Amino acid sequence: MLWTNCLSPVFPGVEFARSKSFPAPSKSNIASLSTDRNHLTGGSMEAVNESITANSLDNPYHLIAEIDPPKGVNLEGFLKTALSIRGRVNAVRVTDSEHAIMRMSPLAPCLTLKERNIDPIMIITGRDRNRISFQADLLTAAALGIKDIVIKEGHDPAEGDQPVARTSGDLNLETMLKCISSLNAGKDLAGEELDGGTDFNIGVSLDLTDDVKVNKERADFFHVMKDFGVSSVTLGPTYDINIIEQFIPVAEETGIKLYTSVMFLKSVTMIRYLNNLPGVPSIPQEFLKKMMQASVKKDAGMLVAADFLKELVPLGDGIVLLAIGWGDKLPEFLDLLKR
Repeated sequence: MLWTNCLSPVFPGVEFARSKSFPAPSKSNIASLSTDRNHLTGGSMEAVNESITANSLDNPYHLIAEIDPPKGVNLEGFLKTALSIRGRVNAVRVTDSEHAIMRMSPLAPCLTLKERNIDPIMIITGRDRNRISFQADLLTAAALGIKDIVIKEGHDPAEGDQPVARTSGDLNLETMLKCISSLNAGKDLAGEELDGGTDFNIGVSLDLTDDVKVNKERADFFHVMKDFGVSSVTLGPTYDINIIEQFIPVAEETGIKLYTSVMFLKSVTMIRYLNNLPGVPSIPQEFLKKMMQASVKKDAGMLVAADFLKELVPLGDGIVLLAIGWGDKLPEFLDLLKR
């Protein structure tokens, strides 16, 4: 399963129900953002020792690529993917056993990137940790020079490749934010002074649902996140613009950067599967038709994603590419975007 439909401990007691339409809120800043595709500039592999930074790319929108660590100890494939998109994206995020698929911890892959002058963004979930191990891993990341993190609750282990695994049940999103806020202030969660505090830039990843009430509660949570010093929020993947628009006003109000995300649709079967999952945002029929009518089926998902990405550009501060097992296709996808 690509998205979990379990209840969030941050929003207890909320049941998912399908509701497909609601009025789109106003978007005061959209008119001022350019969507002119002619400004896209081609990108090429930069010198191995040049760092990926936002200033190194001359493109009209911020693009982040997520890469999964290996399922094993060999980092060669991971590094090959990262180097193949160097200079073509603004940042690389390293996932943390995404979709409850057991993989290497993101710490070693992040260190490997830093050794090649690529500043990574590390994703860390609360699913597999209690507050002690969560703080310990954050201190380790800070000691290794990792400054940018994105926290998320994590997908239900029952939907991954280790279905008998149990979550810790100790951490919800607010507790994780309290942990990081404390570490940044030089103390642990118990109030004890640290021998050297952290200085993290804090991002949060939020899963979306097709339930208007749940999404509204998650949008309202932006005010809490602002108080904890969150600088950016990434919305989970959806091809429904109406859902994304619900978060734009509160992002503007709080000053938190809003990142949308794009997932490659692998097949018509995948779309139908997702559309039958309770609580998961449905894929609009127009994208199902595009997939069915594509002349080259194997490329249809990337072509649809590239076309949809153009619609996302004016809706936020950047876009995250979720390869979900298609990491080797990232260079080809960036070719479609002319980056």
